Amino acid sequence: MYLIYRSWGEGVLGKSVRRFPEPTVLDWFRSIWATPDAVHDLGVHGLGHIPGEGGPPPADMAGLRTLARSRLSDSHQCNVDDHSLRGLANGLDHEVAYYLLDDAVAEAEPRRWAYAVHDGPLPDGSGDAPFDPPCPVTHLGLLSPGDGTVYAIFMECVAKHDSIGRHRPYALTGVRLPELGAALREAVPDGDTWPRELEVLRAMVAPGETGIGPALRRCNDWPDFLDSETDGHTGSHEAALRLTAARPPAPSLHRERTVVHVGEHLAQLFLSGWNDTYGQWFLFDDRWAGAHPDLAASLTWFAAHWDPACARPHSRLTTCADNRVRYVAVAGPDGRPVVRLGGPQDEDGLGDLWSPDRPAPAQRVLATVELQLRQPAPDTWKLTHYSVDPHRQGRLTAGLLAQRIAADLRAEGITQATGWLPDDHAHGKLFLRVLGDLGRRRPD
Repeated sequence: MYLIYRSWGEGVLGKSVRRFPEPTVLDWFRSIWATPDAVHDLGVHGLGHIPGEGGPPPADMAGLRTLARSRLSDSHQCNVDDHSLRGLANGLDHEVAYYLLDDAVAEAEPRRWAYAVHDGPLPDGSGDAPFDPPCPVTHLGLLSPGDGTVYAIFMECVAKHDSIGRHRPYALTGVRLPELGAALREAVPDGDTWPRELEVLRAMVAPGETGIGPALRRCNDWPDFLDSETDGHTGSHEAALRLTAARPPAPSLHRERTVVHVGEHLAQLFLSGWNDTYGQWFLFDDRWAGAHPDLAASLTWFAAHWDPACARPHSRLTTCADNRVRYVAVAGPDGRPVVRLGGPQDEDGLGDLWSPDRPAPAQRVLATVELQLRQPAPDTWKLTHYSVDPHRQGRLTAGLLAQRIAADLRAEGITQATGWLPDDHAHGKLFLRVLGDLGRRRPD
């Protein structure tokens, strides 16, 4: 069995990988049930609460799911299937995630798990197998008239919350890694789509350099990648060098710990940051992906999703979950709200500027509500997102959403609410009145 702990403080990779002799997750939990201190000693935040509260060990994975969702009090999300348990939780300083999975899962689903179970720097190599990214990739345009594609992934601890599994994979076409430096120098960045890390890397490429090895090492001199005030210094190599000379990184960043690996078709930068955390930068081209298609696929999935086993089509800003449902209300052809399940296409609908006194454009998102079901108890639901735009049909929108949600909750046998409810949000009281008994909090 594998135990993968994903935390920004877990060394240069931001994760640790352990193997246990038990072949399945259920076998492992049953073997340690009488010694919960052994789980606490593993240093995985919160995991020891599952056996630590006593009672008989779980008889099956369904029982383990119930125990995990009821005992992991600081868990954002806990997903459990027949062969794995995956959790996302509040750590002491930042989010953490942990994955427990049967040996057979890693072998049967390498496009999901190959990077998660890999320990150490990625291997070099070159191959011709076609690479099809398993999740949406942000294309930054044709960088050069040549062949190939470079994929870039920048994983950084940007905040205490929402910092795991929400990183966009990027693609730069027309170039491969050996020529990326020269192509970046000739490119004109689009400030709306280029990530800050790539703009800094471009600025660090010196005249006459073809590759990106020296530029990656110069990125270690950048004062702070989370400080937007440094953005104005990425216009040229000379401006970037003036900034790094005038504002060296703070000693507390411990940039002497940064690690750089540069191969022919793969480059890796493990950048030392605040509070002993590391950022992970990966730049690889289609040749490297052709030699390691499973690693390439699972790495992009690992960046975009906190849960490598996530099979739910959802937007980038929505949590990977096997027990969350997202509803949206969109404007129909006649302007009347239509309630349906949300999808990736609905991520950016709310908040667009338009006059609330005029009919909304067809398919514009008017409201979004997300529920977490059967956590912490099998008969409960929890509101994880509620937003209704201010417009002339706002009350009707909130009422229609509540009607649809109430019908679905009753069909699932879910009878009580827990946690925060939208009493003080737009049309929130109306929403709760329409829900009726289903909108009343479960007693603690």
